[in-house]
Amino acid sequence: MNHEQFLEEFFFFNKPLNICRLIFYYYCYCNRFKRKSTKKGGWRMSIQSNEDYVRFEELCVDSFHKPEEAIRIEEILQHYFLNPNFLVEYKKILQYSKNSCVVAQVSRGLSKCITQYWNSIPPTQRNDITVFETGEILMARRYKKDRLRDIIREFNDQAGDHLSLTQHRNLSILLRDQVLMRFYTISLDSLKFVLSTIEKNEKIDRIRECALDLSLACLTFDFIKASSIESSEEILTVQIPVAWKHIFDDLNTTDLYFKIYKTYFSTKSLECLISVASVRKSLFHTEDERVKFITNIFKGTKDILTNNTGFFNENNHLSFCRILERIKTNYHLNQLVAIEGYPDWIQLLSHFTIETLKNPQFSPNSIYYLLSLWAKFVASISYIRGDTTKACLDKYTPTIMETFINSKIEGSSFLEDEDENLMDFDKMVEMLENIPFLGRLTYNLTAKQILQLFDRATQQIAVETNIDNITVLERQCAWLVYTIGCLIFGRTAINSSEEYDTLDGDLSARVFKLIDFCDKKMQVESFKNNRESRIALELSFIYFMQNFRKIYIGESTINSSKIYPRLSELLGITDHNTILFSIIRKIGFNFKYWCDVDEVIKRSLELFWDSVNGHSTSKILLNTSITHDLLKNHNSEIFPFLDKNPNTKHRTTLYKAIAKLLFTDENTHFFDEFIQPFEDIMNKLQMIQSVEIFRQEETKRKIIGLMRDLRGIITSAISKKSYQQVFEFLNPHFSVFLKIVQSLINCPEVINILLKLLSEYVYNKQTRLNFESSSPNGYVVFRETSKILVAYGTSILNLQCSTQELYKFKLKGVSTLMIIFTRSLTGNYCNFGVFELFGDRSFHSLLDITLQLLNSITLDELVNFPKVSKIYMVLIEALCLNHTQTILELNSTYFGLIMYSILKAIDNQDIHLSNQACVSLDKIISMCHSQAKKKDSKTLNAIRQHFTEHHTLLKQLIDKLFFVVIYEDNLNQWSISKPLLGCILFSPDLKFLQLNQNSSDKIEVLFTQLMTDIHDNLETKNRDKFTQNVATFRREMRLLGASGTRYFKSIL
Repeated sequence: MNHEQFLEEFFFFNKPLNICRLIFYYYCYCNRFKRKSTKKGGWRMSIQSNEDYVRFEELCVDSFHKPEEAIRIEEILQHYFLNPNFLVEYKKILQYSKNSCVVAQVSRGLSKCITQYWNSIPPTQRNDITVFETGEILMARRYKKDRLRDIIREFNDQAGDHLSLTQHRNLSILLRDQVLMRFYTISLDSLKFVLSTIEKNEKIDRIRECALDLSLACLTFDFIKASSIESSEEILTVQIPVAWKHIFDDLNTTDLYFKIYKTYFSTKSLECLISVASVRKSLFHTEDERVKFITNIFKGTKDILTNNTGFFNENNHLSFCRILERIKTNYHLNQLVAIEGYPDWIQLLSHFTIETLKNPQFSPNSIYYLLSLWAKFVASISYIRGDTTKACLDKYTPTIMETFINSKIEGSSFLEDEDENLMDFDKMVEMLENIPFLGRLTYNLTAKQILQLFDRATQQIAVETNIDNITVLERQCAWLVYTIGCLIFGRTAINSSEEYDTLDGDLSARVFKLIDFCDKKMQVESFKNNRESRIALELSFIYFMQNFRKIYIGESTINSSKIYPRLSELLGITDHNTILFSIIRKIGFNFKYWCDVDEVIKRSLELFWDSVNGHSTSKILLNTSITHDLLKNHNSEIFPFLDKNPNTKHRTTLYKAIAKLLFTDENTHFFDEFIQPFEDIMNKLQMIQSVEIFRQEETKRKIIGLMRDLRGIITSAISKKSYQQVFEFLNPHFSVFLKIVQSLINCPEVINILLKLLSEYVYNKQTRLNFESSSPNGYVVFRETSKILVAYGTSILNLQCSTQELYKFKLKGVSTLMIIFTRSLTGNYCNFGVFELFGDRSFHSLLDITLQLLNSITLDELVNFPKVSKIYMVLIEALCLNHTQTILELNSTYFGLIMYSILKAIDNQDIHLSNQACVSLDKIISMCHSQAKKKDSKTLNAIRQHFTEHHTLLKQLIDKLFFVVIYEDNLNQWSISKPLLGCILFSPDLKFLQLNQNSSDKIEVLFTQLMTDIHDNLETKNRDKFTQNVATFRREMRLLGASGTRYFKSIL
């Protein structure tokens, strides 16, 4: 048995082992066979009892696990193998034990025994042995492919805690450069073997599947290690290495997958072809090589299209659609048109697309890929050299568009999941993103078809009384409105003309009439109509209005577009102002009549916000009667969804939009009248004296609504003047907020919303908290906010909650508190030193309660919530940057909390988090270094106390920084070197102590060179020189390899 056969059997019989064990066993095996393996003659051993089975198994296991006894065990095993009875006993042995070592040795022994006694074996026994060996070889090949596939997947997967991302990346690159191509050629050879094998059985099928798995794993390997584990985006180009070029120059490689598919209808072979079609064009040096490669794929897909091979399988159909789409993604239409046989291919593709659209059994994803393919074709027409008609798109696209529309109209009558599709707004937008390219290529034909279908459906819906028929018609209208909306959105300078704008007018007029009809019908209906088909129709109206607003309402389109003259002919005198006002009225109608349908309210609010926030539309709305009425009356009578819709987040969006209109020069005088309802609610809450009343559900509901509304208003107060108005209203009512915190501390659904309001209130975006120099308002903002946060923190400090409830009842609120504190620290509207100067404890009280809260939560609990840990590090950085001395004068418990948090974050895989930790550490260590030069001070005494109580802290920091410098690739060298220099200068004795521990002379030299020309200061020039030394030190330490590793382990 040769080495390759051994590995083949090992892959089959053994359970997954790491590569180190595999190499070890293989090494032992090779060494053993270099020696004399048996003695001539000698006695023979046989297996007669259970004790013999156990003894044999022990020998087999020891032969692999005890290399020092290999020779002795080998001699014993030879007595078994050279016994003729072994030709009978081997089956019983394999039935008794499935141990991989036993199976490997039995395979060897059988080979030896057959060689020795073949001529004397009866024919029947020979046949039995032959069948057995053939089966085992096939199984070995099959599992070898499985194992290779698993190895590739393991190397391609970035998950795991045992390796850093950098280490994993380096190992993956090693696999790619040394063995991956060999793995791929093994898969190709196996597929050739499968095709050449006449006899077909289950084992052959399994080999084929394993070979295809291995092939696909090789082709989908992340060759340039550019993708992220968190990324869901599909890699569209396979970056095959140059060394593989000869494989893909050979057309037999591509043909092999097509032959496998045609023979076995294998989906995996098509998946391999997806990657083959995605091979980077730059792999081929000349245009002739590229044409030769893509022509071969063209030929293969054409044969499949001609014969409809394997399309009875939905997965085959989907994978084939992906191949077609990938061809266009990686090759220009101009190149495809030049290929021989293109006219026949595009004709077959058109027929295939039409049949797919007609057949509802195929996956919607198949339709998406096909429409995406045709959309890319159409978008590339302008790049075709010469006559564009040779692409044949004008010939086939209209039929495809017609079939698509008809399929949706006809499917509305019988497909049960149509309502589900139409109700999914985002899914519909994604599904229709390719339609504008197809529809506007021959827009007159598309518009004519839609107008005929639309007129027929609206005429029927006006007179229909049967609810089932109405449901079908509403679905049909919804599809048509969605289609019209996306076609209008597809209007560009390239595909627009006066004729097309007129067609847009014809289509839009129908939609506006249908909107008016449906709203009037809904007003007179005596019952609440929440049919899914009706909701879907309403969502399509919103989609249409949003797209019409984007394209046709604005200064750039008013004078150039011919749509408004056409709309005036069909709807009466109409301009962009009239249309916009009708859209706003429709939004108001939805707020009133669709108040309990969350999706309609959500999409209507998005349309409302986009309208008041858009540059052109906001100018139109500012000084109108609609806006003035809205600013004067905005309670639940006008907007019933404020009370009836359970999703209170919508209130914030509504008042953010209304306040956007309010805080303008034209409307700011409405502020007092606008804010009066909120003033009344605040006064009522102020008058409540009983905690029980605060805890009533009705009171909590009003508080939640009030907080949501105010947060929306503050969000839009982005100017100094508007924020001043909000401040003057809100500041006198902070006592109400304090009462809410004290009364409802066990109601996180209320408290968290209040904290979110405060986080917006203290947020100095666009420097809106820029008060006059003589104004104390900045201090007042922080002081009043601090009172509420201290009260909140004190109340929840000792709150006991389970691990499952930790985030809801504690961490969520604490994270918002940290955001508020951070925004206050970085807002630059308050000099915090003034508080201490005048004996105001607002700052220190908030800092103290924040640290108490953080100390009550373990670092592991914080790390389990990445969002919270990021907020925490932002706060630590803000404190260290602006309040370093305050941090150093904290008690040792809090100081240790901050420093160990920094220590944990230094080597975090999130580079931003790591940089924040380094910046924070640098500020603290720099202050320690400067204070150390003073003879005596309060801060210096505190520093000494801290590092006395945490006597290993400085050593751990230095170790961690050196570890990052030496081993991590994704580091900001400047960020790391700054705190490292400070730590070394602050603790020179510790540094030299470590140098003397088990370190080689070479490492001593490197550490000495690290400090060459470095002085005892932290000036910029000195830091720059140290950064240069760190770069040299890092490079030299990495060259030391194992020696550097041994040293570093010694100081850890």
